[in-house]
Amino acid sequence: MGRTSKPKAGSLGVYPRKRAKSIIAKFKTFKQPKELKILNFYGYKAGMLHLMAVNKHKGSALLNQRMAIPATVVEFPPITVFGVRFSGKKGKDPFTLKEFLFYDKADKELSRRINGAHRFKAKGDALKKANEYFDANKNSIKDVRLIVHTNPKLTTIGKKRPEVVELILSGNIEEKFNFFKEKLSQNIEVDSVFKENSFLDVRSVTIGKGFQGTIKRYGIKRRSHKAEKGQRKVGSVGPWHPPLIMWTVPMPGQMGFHTRTQYNVKLMKIAKPEEVKGKSGWEGYGMIKNKAIIVAGSIPGPVKRVIAFRDCIRPAKDIKQDIVAIDKLVMWKSGLHGSKCLQGRWNN
Repeated sequence: MGRTSKPKAGSLGVYPRKRAKSIIAKFKTFKQPKELKILNFYGYKAGMLHLMAVNKHKGSALLNQRMAIPATVVEFPPITVFGVRFSGKKGKDPFTLKEFLFYDKADKELSRRINGAHRFKAKGDALKKANEYFDANKNSIKDVRLIVHTNPKLTTIGKKRPEVVELILSGNIEEKFNFFKEKLSQNIEVDSVFKENSFLDVRSVTIGKGFQGTIKRYGIKRRSHKAEKGQRKVGSVGPWHPPLIMWTVPMPGQMGFHTRTQYNVKLMKIAKPEEVKGKSGWEGYGMIKNKAIIVAGSIPGPVKRVIAFRDCIRPAKDIKQDIVAIDKLVMWKSGLHGSKCLQGRWNN
């Protein structure tokens, strides 16, 4: 049997292959329903397990049979609202008009992320100024966004400094501003944003692997051991004329730590901490102390990485909401410390 030829691998659709600007991945585009709703949320990746489920997809050869589904667990400590940002628009690009930051028993860890956090204005004074600004600039304000911070200190990942991010809202301007005043200095939980059996988009920064060569980075074929100028190199990087190297030629460089988006990930379960914490916690992560979601399949990023979620913006036509009915949760030894497995039955 002849050898299969694989001179090159690696997608050209994910260029540029450079390091992400920030470890906090953010969405720029959102599907805008008419009703008031939070469209994105942030959590911390804990690890993977697999679900034992019953296939309910009509027409499948495995209809009504039990099947194992790989799944990922993401912990969601509550997110705290501490500011508001008013935005305008030039063409399609939003820009910040004004923002107000507040404190009401403010989290002391915020000073680790924001310089001058001790100079935040008192809640009452700042709310009054925000109301005055909103009333005076209603015509120029095109969007109202919540400025929030995560609470990693409520987890066991060993981190205290929070991420400061925006939560995007749908609805009209008045509804958004009233929602902000209602939620100021309060915590938002994941189950108030997403629902079970819905489809989400995931955005995260992948595992960083540093500077790598062409074989590891692109999967090109290793040259003969008699190659004069090296075995782990590209045979030819281009012609003499035109004398240039195309961007499609495999070259050494950065591998990993790229921002990547994954579409149409199914949210299988919003679990309580006791359902997924295990006996000794998750390997490399620790105990889960907050609400968590279980999504089908894998998602980009290592354990402890902050993950961004949003409602899916381009659902596939052939996706069925009732593909599986969860029967059992199984976490094997690779996902837990000191226990073979944890099995917890869920009611369908």
